[in-house]
Amino acid sequence: MKLLKFNTISRKLLIRFVVIILVTLFILGLALAYLFQNYYYNDTEEKFIEQGKKIATLVQGSLYKGNYKETISFLRNSQRFFEGEVWIVNSKGLVLATTQEKEFQGIRLNKKEIEQAFRGKIISKRGFARYFEEPVLFTAVPIVFEERVIGAVCVYSPLAGLSSTLKDLQWLLFYAALLAITLAFILSFTLSKRFSHPLKVMKKIAVSMAHGNFSNRVEINSNDEIGQLASSFNYLADKLEKTIDSLQKKERLQRRFVADVSHELRTPLTSIHGFIKALKNGVYESKADQQEYYAIISEEVKRLIRLVNDLLDLSRLELGQIRLEQEPLNMKEIIKGVIKNLELNLAKKNLTINLNTSQEIPLVLADRDRIEQVLINLLSNAIDFTPQGERIKIDFLVEPNRVKILVEDTGPGIPKEELNDIWNRFHKVDKARTTSKGGTGLGLAIVKEIIDRHDGQVWVDSKEGVGSRFGFSLPRA
Repeated sequence: MKLLKFNTISRKLLIRFVVIILVTLFILGLALAYLFQNYYYNDTEEKFIEQGKKIATLVQGSLYKGNYKETISFLRNSQRFFEGEVWIVNSKGLVLATTQEKEFQGIRLNKKEIEQAFRGKIISKRGFARYFEEPVLFTAVPIVFEERVIGAVCVYSPLAGLSSTLKDLQWLLFYAALLAITLAFILSFTLSKRFSHPLKVMKKIAVSMAHGNFSNRVEINSNDEIGQLASSFNYLADKLEKTIDSLQKKERLQRRFVADVSHELRTPLTSIHGFIKALKNGVYESKADQQEYYAIISEEVKRLIRLVNDLLDLSRLELGQIRLEQEPLNMKEIIKGVIKNLELNLAKKNLTINLNTSQEIPLVLADRDRIEQVLINLLSNAIDFTPQGERIKIDFLVEPNRVKILVEDTGPGIPKEELNDIWNRFHKVDKARTTSKGGTGLGLAIVKEIIDRHDGQVWVDSKEGVGSRFGFSLPRA
């Protein structure tokens, strides 16, 4: 037999609800029974007293004249209209007439028992009395004639008879309480299920998330605390999903980075190894071939040095190990200096650079060496991909808090699907061309890292067959 589990929230809530309702109904039942019993007894006493007053009014004349037969006849004929039993007592305590058989007629009451009635006061008592074998509700109303008490009307009824009526009412209360408990149980069960259902769903989704599934969410049907908890849970799930996706993306990038580094290192090393082996074994036809082999080896070594330097720069930038010496800079002067350093590369392809010198440009706050590195990387890319005899354009946009620098070429452009990836390490749009030009695929990644460290932004607009325009922004000094 399967044991019931009482450690669930729904069952705990259900048990607490039922216990609270039972205790409340029990206390309420006792209070109602007590109040109703008092109300019933008090109401009966009032009826007995009212009845006694009416009887006293009707019999006072015959009693005063000593016409006891008329009094007895009145009681016999009227007893079916009375509530309880009635005695007529004279001023000496003698029972003159009763609604019962002659069982009590002719007995003399202890005058002390109804002494207050002979003083003109109404008596009301509950409990055992001298003449009865069971508890009774007893009232005595004085009979007054010409301002003198000449007797009393006693009305009584056994409490057992009244109790039977009360028991019927108590059973009625019991059935009402039973119905209330049943309805309360159903309501408690429904409410506890309503409270616990979202929590069970959250538990199920949490287990699913632990196994890597972040697609499920809790349905929110209310704005109460449970609804707010569900909303917070969904927010947490969204954040976790994004974090996991980001970590997975970083992991993929790291694996790709290792693969790319391995590839970038293997290619020049293989070339160097091959030419050194050829030189060692004398596999060349002339002195000119020998010198060519040495030149190729030298170029490959330079390429390796550039690759290692770029990797070191990028790593130090990402780790925050390069301290920026920021100062107010004149960007026009910086750009002119970079262009002068690249004059030889420009001359090889007969390229010209159009620099917007007419516009007044405010100073920017930046590190001179790092911004020169950014400009060298962007202009070198533009030179590499701009066709012979074409031109490269450099322009500015001045904003209230920033200055934007734009480098535009007339090269082949960048495919739309690769625009978001060009800032990644070792990403090359045209791998054959960039390799032949000695590119490492790290230039734009370094550019982005440097500008990010300056609290700036980088972007690119490109159209295939038309050209590309790279831009970056720097804060004004």
